[in-house]
Amino acid sequence: MIAQLIARRALAAALAVVLAAPALAQDEVVPADKEPRHVPKLVNDWVRVVDVEIPEGEQTLYHRHSLDYPYVLVTSVTLYNQILGQEPKDVKMEAGFIGFYNAAAKGAYTHRFINRGPGAFRAIGIELLKPADTGAAKPALPALAGVEIALDNERVGAYRIKLAPGASIGPLSIAGPGIRVATGAGRISEKFADGSESASDLGPAQFRFRDAAISTTITNTGEQAVELVEFVLK
Repeated sequence: MIAQLIARRALAAALAVVLAAPALAQDEVVPADKEPRHVPKLVNDWVRVVDVEIPEGEQTLYHRHSLDYPYVLVTSVTLYNQILGQEPKDVKMEAGFIGFYNAAAKGAYTHRFINRGPGAFRAIGIELLKPADTGAAKPALPALAGVEIALDNERVGAYRIKLAPGASIGPLSIAGPGIRVATGAGRISEKFADGSESASDLGPAQFRFRDAAISTTITNTGEQAVELVEFVLK
C-alpha cells in the first residue's frame, strides 16, 4: 500500500512538472531517434527501426517525427501526451494497434509524454528513410488466406498473423523488403519455398528485417498464442 502511494505521488509530481513548467516545454526539441527512450536498433538504406520503451511514470523530451512512420504498439497504457504548443491530454494506447503517421503530407509531429501505465509503454516505430515515390501508384497488398490486412497505403502495408498453439498457416507469399515484429513471447517454426526450415523464440517487440520477398509456412510450436506483424515496404 505504501509503495503504491509513493508511486502515485511520484506520477502526480511528474504531471505537475509538465503542467507547471511551460518554459521548459520550449527549451529543447530533438529528432525522434535522438530522444533517449527512442532507441534505434537497425538502420539501413530503407529504414531506421526505433524501439520505444518508457517505464511507468517517466517522461520523454519533446521529440519530432519528421519522416513517414509506421508503428505497432506492444503494450496497453495511458499516455499523458502533449503536442508542442497545445494542452496535454490522456491518450489510450492499445497493444497490437498498427498505425502510420504521414509526415510528408501532414508535416512534422512534435510531442512529449508521460507514461501513466499500468506498466511500461513499448512500441516499435519504423522511420521510412527513402522519400516517397511520386510516380506510378503502388499496388494494394494482395489478400492472404487467414491473414488480416491491418494497414495499406502508398508507402507501406502490414499483415497481422495470429496463430493458436499448434496452428499453422501458409504457404504465405509476402513481398519485400519488409519487417516482421512479434508483439509477445512464443515460439514458431517456418518452412520456406526453397526447402529450408528455421525455428525462432519470440519476445515482445522482437523484429527482423528482410530485404526480399518470402514464401513461408508458419507453425506455432509453443504453448501460447502468437501474433506477428509483417510490414511490407513500398
